[in-house]
Amino acid sequence: MERIEDKDARERWKLPKNVRQIGEPGTGMKILIEDYVYTFLHQMAESNLTCMKTAVLLGRVEKGAAVYIQGAVETDMGQEIRDWFSHEAWREIFQDIKSWFEGEEVVGWYMANPGFPPVLTEELKSLHMRNFSGDDHVFFQTDVLDREEVFYICKDRGLAPACGYYIYYEKNSPMQEYMSFKKGGASIEPEGVQRDRTAARFRNVMQEKREQNTQRKMLALLYTSCMFLVLVILVIGVTLVNNYDRMANMENALHQISESLEGEEVPEDAGEVSVEAAMEEENRLAAAETKEEEKAPEETPEEPVGEETPEAPAEEPEPVQTAEEPEAPEETKEVISQAVREPERYQVQVGDTLLEICRLRYGNDGMVREICELNGLEDGDKIYVGETILLP
Repeated sequence: MERIEDKDARERWKLPKNVRQIGEPGTGMKILIEDYVYTFLHQMAESNLTCMKTAVLLGRVEKGAAVYIQGAVETDMGQEIRDWFSHEAWREIFQDIKSWFEGEEVVGWYMANPGFPPVLTEELKSLHMRNFSGDDHVFFQTDVLDREEVFYICKDRGLAPACGYYIYYEKNSPMQEYMSFKKGGASIEPEGVQRDRTAARFRNVMQEKREQNTQRKMLALLYTSCMFLVLVILVIGVTLVNNYDRMANMENALHQISESLEGEEVPEDAGEVSVEAAMEEENRLAAAETKEEEKAPEETPEEPVGEETPEAPAEEPEPVQTAEEPEAPEETKEVISQAVREPERYQVQVGDTLLEICRLRYGNDGMVREICELNGLEDGDKIYVGETILLP
């Protein structure tokens, strides 16, 4: 069963920031190998593809959580597996650890067998259990020709392959110095990698320049768009101001026209005044005739005595004209009809149309046709400033 301490350690443990995952590490013990160590092991295996290569892995262990591989020391074990990790071999290994990786502890070992797929044989398993018996020790096996690699770690049923691991990145100066020493002071990276990194730097510089050019173009386009927008806003503002001035001028002109029309317009009650005057005149004449009749003596014929006189037929009383409904004389009627029928003269002002004149004069649009007929106009819109037209 899993120990409670190991479970708590895994829950507290956090994965480093700069890592690359290989496979599916799962939820058990994590294996993390530093990038320089990983590169050194592959360079060592590729240096001679005719023999096996071995190395001791160094680092630290976070109990129940993870194994960190931060260094590797190459070991020359020979071809016979049963002779590996002798006392003399271990003496040399510890001398190298003291010289290059002082303070690091042994966390496992590595074996490369070019052309042979990684297989955990009974011989390798017994070798591991005899020299790396701790539960946190790992075994890393690769085939550089077929690009196959497997990490093994102790589990409930013994040594078993791990589902995945992590490659993490840090400065790791001890490993860099050891790699340079193993190559005789040369660069720790192959020439092809150096060329690739130089090309990568060149590509990065070119990419930065392209991004800068793109940013400049975007800024120029944005500046142009802003200037165009400002110009559009200015044009709209000027147009609105001009339209406002025109509307104000039009309103003033309409106000002046309405005032001039009110000054020249004939009062609507002119006809009514004439009719009332005529009726008063008629009443006056009727009252004079009545007075003359009252002054004249009434002659009544004497009736002979004893003779019956036939009754004269009753005369129908003449209708009495009352003052309330007098009948106007013919002359007065003619004067009234002439006053009503006489058309009004109107001088066209600036901005006038027949429709506006009709609305101001009659309060509706129904007299436009009669005005056109009265003035002989074929088109009601063709009237001119200063022209005199007749209004019915």
